[in-house]
Amino acid sequence: MLIFEVENTGVDTGKLTALSTFLAGRAEDTDAKKQISTATFIKLAQSLGVAVTADDIGELIAQPPLSDVLEPYEPNTNIIKFKGNTDVTPGMNVDQAEKIVNQNAKSAMRRGLNK
Repeated sequence: MLIFEVENTGVDTGKLTALSTFLAGRAEDTDAKKQISTATFIKLAQSLGVAVTADDIGELIAQPPLSDVLEPYEPNTNIIKFKGNTDVTPGMNVDQAEKIVNQNAKSAMRRGLNK
């Protein structure tokens, strides 16, 4: 699909981009996941007067300017992800970190006493 075909569908991609940018910023401000369910995104878009459906959301996201703000759409997940959506997996839990700090402190104390 070419950009002029998307524009001729009556879908205001500018409003969708603004909505996506707002939602991504809001997620970042609240330290929430940078994603939204497809149904909720469509409802929000429709409340702005943008005629978008679940059938054409994938094609719209694949085209600029939405492709600059949103990750490629995976229809089976029913989730729209914003750019920068990375799953952060902690390297260690609190107990492991405390154990390492305690070991380093003991090691430093031994080195200090042996000088």
